[in-house]
Amino acid sequence: MIIYDSRKWNNLFKTIFSTYKESYNQQMLVKAVALIGVYATVVVFFNKYFLKDMLKIDTMFFSMIAFVLSLFLVFRLNTAYDRWWEGRKSWGKLINESRTLALHLNTHIPADNRKLRKFFAIHISNFAIALQWHLRFDMETGRGHLIYSNAATAEALEKATHVPNSVASNMYLKIKELSELEYITEIDKLQIRDLLDSFINVVGVCERIKKTPIPFSHGTFIKMFIMIYVFILPFGLVSVFEFLTIPACMIMSFAMLGIEIISEEIEDPFGMEANNLPTGAMSDAIRESVYEILHLKSKIVSEGVSETGVLH
Repeated sequence: MIIYDSRKWNNLFKTIFSTYKESYNQQMLVKAVALIGVYATVVVFFNKYFLKDMLKIDTMFFSMIAFVLSLFLVFRLNTAYDRWWEGRKSWGKLINESRTLALHLNTHIPADNRKLRKFFAIHISNFAIALQWHLRFDMETGRGHLIYSNAATAEALEKATHVPNSVASNMYLKIKELSELEYITEIDKLQIRDLLDSFINVVGVCERIKKTPIPFSHGTFIKMFIMIYVFILPFGLVSVFEFLTIPACMIMSFAMLGIEIISEEIEDPFGMEANNLPTGAMSDAIRESVYEILHLKSKIVSEGVSETGVLH
């Protein structure tokens, strides 16, 4: 996720240029706009020197098409942003519930029982880390970021197909053990289990966002509509704008293609692209908070902020 101050306009262009290398979508947009500029140039010169300015199309036709296309693009962007924001709310909920769970456990687990405190600190942290890499479909890399308290735990997580569920299952079993040891009452047990249930609900919401793209027909229709409009646009402008048709087409295509490309990036908010959610930083925040609440020391290797201001 790109970190910037929206109130400082003078820094916006600096941020855009500094993040260009890390943003595949920015690169793709620039290439597409440049290609459209070349195409518009060909149309303008063909009309000027071969057709002798005979190419004339009523601009009202293009205005009507642009109006219809703008409605589709607004719907497309709103839908994508809703998915991005729902993902952010889910991770915000996970952060809050993790801290609340740690506060409950800190109250009931004796201060001298560091083994039990360490167990929960590790597992709450591992749940966020595992979810982060589970949503990136790269659990093999994610296993290298998990915290292993012993060889048995490491072996169990290596074999697990769904690592977040495996981590949560271990916490459920340990809560049962706390109840049997009379560290917590039945009411406390129910409250803690509700918090763990909310962990699983967060996984479900994030998986729904990740695994349910917009319908294929909807996505392809908008792309085809944009391509058709951009293809015929120079023919509608050349009789009025002449050589200014070239920058006009590039600006129009920049706006329309930009909205589609931005929507493609943010509709799947859990990846490693520049505008995706900083799930790595949020996992680190959970780990730091949980260890602090349970009075343990944590060695955090944060994904941090790159020199270009992109937070992963």
